[in-house]
Amino acid sequence: MASRTPLHRQRDRAAFSPAWFAELGESMRVMWRVIFAIMIRESRTRYGSSNIGYAWALIDPVIELSILIAAFTILGRVSPIPVPLPVFLLLGIVPFFLIRTCISRGASAVSANLGLISYPQVMPVDVILARIFLEMATTFVVFILLVFAMYMVIGVDPYMFFGDPTGLLVAILSLLYFALGFGFFSSGLARVVPVWTNVWGYLSRPIWFLSGVFFTLKELPQGARSYMVYNPIAQQLEWIRSAAIPNWESDSYSPIYILSFATVMLVIGLVIDRILLLTGHEEIVS
Repeated sequence: MASRTPLHRQRDRAAFSPAWFAELGESMRVMWRVIFAIMIRESRTRYGSSNIGYAWALIDPVIELSILIAAFTILGRVSPIPVPLPVFLLLGIVPFFLIRTCISRGASAVSANLGLISYPQVMPVDVILARIFLEMATTFVVFILLVFAMYMVIGVDPYMFFGDPTGLLVAILSLLYFALGFGFFSSGLARVVPVWTNVWGYLSRPIWFLSGVFFTLKELPQGARSYMVYNPIAQQLEWIRSAAIPNWESDSYSPIYILSFATVMLVIGLVIDRILLLTGHEEIVS
């Protein structure tokens, strides 16, 4: 194999020189300022400037959780694992909401912000990240408030949600990465196949019932489990519950499978974004 020439070595040194790192740091700061500004704009557009608008982000999952608990109670259903039913449902509903919403928001992120992308400082990646980060921050606040509300109203011990803090932190980081990967994939797919936004609206309904919100993979019969384990969302919810619920652990999920699936989705989304950027797709559309 031929050795690298002095010119190659000079370029390598220049690429990792202090000036290069300083330029990279400045680019990252500009990118973060752009993303943060878009997040503020998105929050005002989505929720409005009133407190009622922001409160709806909390009211929506509370209503759904209350309806589900009431329905399960009327039907005489109980939690399939030894925790109160509200704990079991909350640990399924909130992560699923995050994934579902990141996919939906990612799909429309670029098309809803074509005016912003016309500015040279704003890239499609920025608006996608802004929407996903805003959703993550909102979901975190919603979860903490719901845990506190359950403690105050029905006396659910907050410890029920934090059985293994270290494991839960890893599971949450996986959930965020998972939502990020699917958000980018959804964005790329929607920009190539615009009808994807409508298709996902229909697909999300059966996926809601097949992703472990109402059951655990561990408790399913072997025959059903052998098929359901291929659903990465169900595995991600299983991981969250296994880490959060004290004295309960499932072996029906694979972190490698979950992270690999999320990585593939993220790479596909980024590749599509790069191709569309190089071909000037957004400029043509606008």
